[in-house]
Formats: sequence, C-alpha cells, structure tokens
Amino acid sequence: MYINENTKISALIRYNPKSIDAIASISKNFDKLKIPVLRNVLASRVSIKQAAKIGGSSVDVFYNKLIPLGFIIKSDAASLKTDAVESSSYNFQNLSEENIVELDVREMLKAGKDPFNVIMESLSTLSENSILKIVNTFEPTPLISILSKKGYIHNTIIIEKQLVHTYFKKEITTKNSDNTILNDSKSEEITQVLKSFGTNTKEIDVRHLEMPLPMATILNELHTLPEDYMLFVHHKKVPKFLFPELAERGYQWRIQIISVDYVKLFIFK
Repeated sequence: MYINENTKISALIRYNPKSIDAIASISKNFDKLKIPVLRNVLASRVSIKQAAKIGGSSVDVFYNKLIPLGFIIKSDAASLKTDAVESSSYNFQNLSEENIVELDVREMLKAGKDPFNVIMESLSTLSENSILKIVNTFEPTPLISILSKKGYIHNTIIIEKQLVHTYFKKEITTKNSDNTILNDSKSEEITQVLKSFGTNTKEIDVRHLEMPLPMATILNELHTLPEDYMLFVHHKKVPKFLFPELAERGYQWRIQIISVDYVKLFIFK
C-alpha cells in the first residue's frame, strides 16, 4: 500500500492490523488505538502527519515503523503543502480571563476516553463573547480541522512539553442550521424506510452506555454493516455530534423521538 503523511491511521489499520501495535510503540498517546470502539472513532480522523504531532514525534519515525509492514512511501505535491488549519488563525492571548472557559481533557485522555463529545458540548453552551480553552498534552490537529470547517478560529500555545493550550472561538455562522439534522422524521417516512430494508436491519441499544461509547459503538457497528443493511439504534437522546461523522461517511439517517429520554435512530446508505 502506498502512503504519505496525509494517509489516515484507519487506512493503515485496514491494510495491516499490525499497524496498531507499531504505532502504539511510538508513544503512550496511541495506547487508545488498542481499544476497538475508540479506535474506530479516532483513527478515521487522524492522518500520519497529525498523529506525529500528537505523539511528539516525526513523520519519518512513523514511516520507519510502517515500512517493515509492507507500506511504501509515496510523497506527492499535495502532501508537501502546509495545512492551513494547523496554524494559528487568531491571537487570543490578550483577552480577559473572564471571557475564557477552560476545559482540561488530560485526565480523560489518560483514562483512554475520547473527549470529543465533551468538547462539542462545551462549545454548544459557549456564549457569543466567550472562548473555549482546551488544556491538553498535544496540539489537537484533528479537532482543529473539524472545528475550522464549522467556522471556529483558533490559536495553539505550547506552554511546555506535555502542556498545550488551544483556544477556540466561533467566528462564522454556518449556513446549515443544526435543525435540519435534528428534526423528528414523519412516521410515513420511517415506515417507508423500514419497508425498503425489510429484514436487512441490524438493531442495537446504546441507552445504557456513557459518553463517548454510544457514538463509538454506532460507528463501530457501521464499520462492519453490509451496504444493503440499515442500522436501527435505540438511543437516550438525539446524538447531534454523531451526524457530521455520518455525513462524512456517506450515510443518511432518520430520527423518531419517542420520549424525552428515548430516541429511535435509523442509519443507512
């Protein structure tokens, strides 16, 4: 398999599962790749270049680990370009402390948990004039990439080794309202979807799981779901942060809100 610095970690693992141990040996930051449900969420977001930053390493170190596993390095013009979203887009250093909301995710990462949902929840409750300051052990380049597409500006300050502050502020109002993906689908539409898939349906219940396991479990199931199947999910709430992940993977979905703490979710291609 030909690879370059923009190759996703998920692609490496699909080609050769031994990549998991090879990458985990580079840095303790990659131990979470050994947890299947977290691996399927995190690996699809991170490229080799981004992972090198997270691990405090270099792309060449990754290449040295991957070449013995059958990977062939092929650099191209696109891989040599600077990724604009990885550089600071605004300077937040001179802002008043009262406008900064701090979120320290180091303990979550140490426990092998994905802080993505917690970060997104914090951003959703952030006031217009406030800034979210994330305290981390590395520059969260995958998160920067995702949030830049959602209209957030950012600045990363490396305080010292293993201590990084990244600031986010919403600058641009996205054109598509979240209401377009959160609306309760009509019963007739749900009936039509169920009829079209018939018995080609897999059903799971994630209501008993704590964050980030509901989203991780759903994405893990979709990873092995046949293309002519639909995934029927029993959820305790509308998982609004799941939908961008589904859209990126080419999935459609329908929502049926049963009660305050019970939602049916139908996911298909």
